[in-house]
Amino acid sequence: MVRGLYTAATGMIHQRNRLDTVASNIANVNTRGFKRDMVVERAFEDELLLRMDKDGIPNSRIIGTITHGVYADKVMTEFKQGNIQETGKSTDIALLGDGFFTVMTGQGELYTRDGSFTIDSYGRLVTAEGWQVLGQNGPVYVYNDQFTVDPYGNIMLGGNYIDTLRLVNFEDPEVLQKAGDNYFINTDQAGMIPFAGEVRQGFAEGSNVDVIREMVDMMTATRAYESNQKILKMIDGTLNKTVNEVGRV
Repeated sequence: MVRGLYTAATGMIHQRNRLDTVASNIANVNTRGFKRDMVVERAFEDELLLRMDKDGIPNSRIIGTITHGVYADKVMTEFKQGNIQETGKSTDIALLGDGFFTVMTGQGELYTRDGSFTIDSYGRLVTAEGWQVLGQNGPVYVYNDQFTVDPYGNIMLGGNYIDTLRLVNFEDPEVLQKAGDNYFINTDQAGMIPFAGEVRQGFAEGSNVDVIREMVDMMTATRAYESNQKILKMIDGTLNKTVNEVGRV
């Protein structure tokens, strides 16, 4: 019976983690380039149940297994591309296909799908937070919004070649971890491969969050949480009743 308390409790904790993740996804439904997260669950290792004969363990027989509940194994990011929206702004750049922009931040080089850039006072192409967008030759200097970017990421200004955006991809996207503000950090430099997609200037990628899907996940997690909560209360009530009755005897 006490085992049931722990099993119900692990279920509640897991559903709480799911709800936190869903809430974060919904909050970023309008964040450009945002990639939704999802919680991967895993059951605790099964425990073998044995039937013991009178003579002891040597004559025991396997009668089945029992689990001790579930837990959140990890939070995975879904890198499915979001909708591409035309903005007409030369500083808005979207990527078609798998890949990321490279940005120099206070944490070093990070990666993002958010191509809503601006131009700072030095004429550099920067993110909304002011971090420098990197090209093959370092920070990208465009000086004004009259520059153009071709489908391969080559930047031209007044008919002159300036630089090429440093676009990268990864063999296994799971090596990327979210670093906040819509940026990713690479945990495995060996897994980096060239970008093979297409660059679109004047477009922006939206979030890949599906609100209806998230609302369904939220309702499912809420109901599962409530079910585990009722089971926990029922077991707790039974234990209290047992203790009180034993105490009276």
